[in-house]
Amino acid sequence: MSKPTPILEFASRGAARAAAVTGVVESLAQALAGRGRASLGVCGGRTAAAMLPVLATQLIDWEHVDVFLVDERWVDPIDDQSNEKLVRTTLLQGPAAAARFTGLKSTHHSARQAAPNIEARLQAIARPFDVVFLGMGNDGHIASLFPGGAENSVTDRLVTASTAPAGTRERISLTPAALQQVRRIVLVLFGRTKRALLEQAITQGSPVELPVRHVLQQQGPELSIITAGGGDA
Repeated sequence: MSKPTPILEFASRGAARAAAVTGVVESLAQALAGRGRASLGVCGGRTAAAMLPVLATQLIDWEHVDVFLVDERWVDPIDDQSNEKLVRTTLLQGPAAAARFTGLKSTHHSARQAAPNIEARLQAIARPFDVVFLGMGNDGHIASLFPGGAENSVTDRLVTASTAPAGTRERISLTPAALQQVRRIVLVLFGRTKRALLEQAITQGSPVELPVRHVLQQQGPELSIITAGGGDA
């Protein structure tokens, strides 16, 4: 790690999710108070599916919040595997529906073809981004930055195409360079396997091996790591 980062451990996943929501809300409120606008990057997955509905109930000036995805599978936004669908059905509800949403899917045939278009979408959001919520996979991946992938070395743009090692479906992801341009990252992970992997990642090593090291080793953003014990789910 570039500097020691405290790990906040909770007895229950519910308490951990509540702490993560509190951290995100604090960052958004600070940005709204200081600049009149805020930005929030969110991931997909089971942790997000449980946390985003809670975040949607928070009393925030959502009309002045930019919400964007940190990664996306190259599927239609109505597909059950779509992170955009997840965000629209869990976060962008009630008052939070007033937020300005930026998705990562387009009508292009492939993520690689679409990358310049998606880049322009994200460039329209002021940087540094205020807060990004991330989970971590059992292989140490974050967003769609996977172990051994060429996407781990992209430094000259905000988004890049990628493919999971065990999959064939193309994805699009924020790059390591984009994750440097964030004021605060909230990393949430649950279970013994992921906690052990986090401890391994904290030791010195390459982000290409364990991409979560991109956020553990970077100098810029404030990093909040939130965990809860129990079995792997």
